[in-house]
Amino acid sequence: MSQPSNSRQFDKPHRLATFDYSSVCSYMLTFDLKNKEQHLLSEIVYQGMYQPPLVKLKPYGEITEKYIKRIATVYKGVEVDNYVIMPNHVHLLLSIVERDPAYEQPKGNNLSRIATIMRSTKNMITREIGRSIWQKDFYDTIADTEEIFMRCDKYIDDNPAAWLEKHGMDPEYPK
Repeated sequence: MSQPSNSRQFDKPHRLATFDYSSVCSYMLTFDLKNKEQHLLSEIVYQGMYQPPLVKLKPYGEITEKYIKRIATVYKGVEVDNYVIMPNHVHLLLSIVERDPAYEQPKGNNLSRIATIMRSTKNMITREIGRSIWQKDFYDTIADTEEIFMRCDKYIDDNPAAWLEKHGMDPEYPK
């Protein structure tokens, strides 16, 4: 299963230079653990052929979830639409539903509302855990149409099943 279009890979710039990441829009954000093969956040549990896999959070995953759930209360005009905490990464679909004048900026300035939300959320998780577990940056997909938003939402929902398909039933030893 491939990631929705409009996403950037590590060998390309992480942000679109001409896009205002403070604008009213939806975004799928993906952030990874520093050492991606470690499974510190969750395990994906097979529940049988007719049940979706269960995402069983580990302690660091529970801390991560706590701060994801706070995003909408901390940031005015931002809603968390969907998320999944995978063993070694997180997918987060959020929407900026209202502009914030604090993030009005001249063109070319890399500081954006999305970057601030990501940096702050990862910093709070790091502070509670007591050490940094995250890669420095994050991937983004701009979900600026209903079609892309729906693909991102489905990608997040399907990610645990895709994980089992790729890695098998043993969460600690990928294929």
